[in-house]
Amino acid sequence: MAQSSFQQALTPDHLLGRISATARFVSWGGIPLGGLLGGAAGSAFGPAATLWIGAAGMTVSVVPSLLSPLRGMRDLPTPEDVELAPAEAG
Repeated sequence: MAQSSFQQALTPDHLLGRISATARFVSWGGIPLGGLLGGAAGSAFGPAATLWIGAAGMTVSVVPSLLSPLRGMRDLPTPEDVELAPAEAG
């Protein structure tokens, strides 16, 4: 919910569809891959070890968020605060 609000606040109108589709592809695209990896790990290591591996992976996945400058943000940046790419600036 907050992610889409953030995207809509900062993305130019003509790019909203592309940004939305890309975010959805990235977030949902890993689901089939995770299913395949989970099934392979379950066959190779057994169910209990696979659950521990998954729990450890989910715990470690928090690290990038904790190290991100977004953690200290309290307000959304305004479009003027966001640098435009060279193709957009001209």
